[in-house]
Amino acid sequence: MLFESPYTIERIKNPSEALQENLWNLLHEFSVSKLGDPSFEKKEFFAILVKEGETLVAASLCYLFFKGLNLQLLWVAEEKRGLDLGTKLLKQIEEEALGLGATLVFGYSFGFQAPKFYTKLGYEEVGMIPDYPLGQNCYFLCKKLNIDSP
Repeated sequence: MLFESPYTIERIKNPSEALQENLWNLLHEFSVSKLGDPSFEKKEFFAILVKEGETLVAASLCYLFFKGLNLQLLWVAEEKRGLDLGTKLLKQIEEEALGLGATLVFGYSFGFQAPKFYTKLGYEEVGMIPDYPLGQNCYFLCKKLNIDSP
């Protein structure tokens, strides 16, 4: 047993939004206290949706913290790929990031997804986990934003 009394361990499947928010807030509060710069306090979690009528055709989840925007996911419906929706959505994400004071956008993409899509649009590969998932690679990507232009 790793933890002994007075500690207990609880595994929660699908933690509530309130619990997730509380945990992120605790970590963020600690981290900002160590950074010593109040401008790092701003954080925001948001989605950008692209719809055709009522049908979702592309979307992103983003988390802004420490003046960086973590692009957690960018998805385009398979039948809409090749129509420039991903590029336009990524440009919208970058505009949102700049409007929120971010200096960079970062995220990851697996080899079977779209790492070349990001590098073609100015993202730099800054790391990689080889053979994850098995037979593929996971690429970490980052783009510094030009804060002088929209």
